[in-house]
Amino acid sequence: MGEALRKEEGAEENTEDMKEHKDVHLNWKKIALIGTIPIILIFIGFFLVVKYIGGENYTAAVDWFDENFGLTGIFLYVYVVDTLILPLSPDFVFPIVASMSPWIAIPVIGTASMLGGITSYAGGLLLHKIPLIKRYTDKAKEKWGAYIKKYGTLFVVIAGLFPLPFSTICVLAGALKMPAKKVLPATAVRYIRAAVYFSLFRAGLLIL
Repeated sequence: MGEALRKEEGAEENTEDMKEHKDVHLNWKKIALIGTIPIILIFIGFFLVVKYIGGENYTAAVDWFDENFGLTGIFLYVYVVDTLILPLSPDFVFPIVASMSPWIAIPVIGTASMLGGITSYAGGLLLHKIPLIKRYTDKAKEKWGAYIKKYGTLFVVIAGLFPLPFSTICVLAGALKMPAKKVLPATAVRYIRAAVYFSLFRAGLLIL
């Protein structure tokens, strides 16, 4: 009797999830817009600053940053931004690394970003019952939960490629107990994103 009741409840939950999923659709135009506007603004700012201060001063500024912070500073910045919920973007490092070797800059940024997503996932998986974390994940579920339930790992990939709240979605993936064997490989798309953004800024630097 008890087992039959549990099966019936499970069937009702699955039916409710199917109804919920039918109403959830990705707006690709909106995602493309969200993905394009921030990087365009950063690129324009980069273009104007380099034009204003001149190529030599830009190179001097990059050299100063490299001497004082180096790749360690870039790695830590990207890792922290993609781990914690902060009003910052990892994309701010691309104007700095645009003149560096792509064989160094892209792996450093991609690895830091991927590890940030993995740390966020682990935090959601292990700490989601802590009141402060639970309040945050509950709010995230209201906004993104239906998308993760419908699209699963694909939504983590989309968040990794576009400037959706990557750390938030990784935390939520952990709180919803999505399989690590699917989520962790999905975070590797941050290497692709790093390569694309680096190429854009390198091209802009060459034009200047």
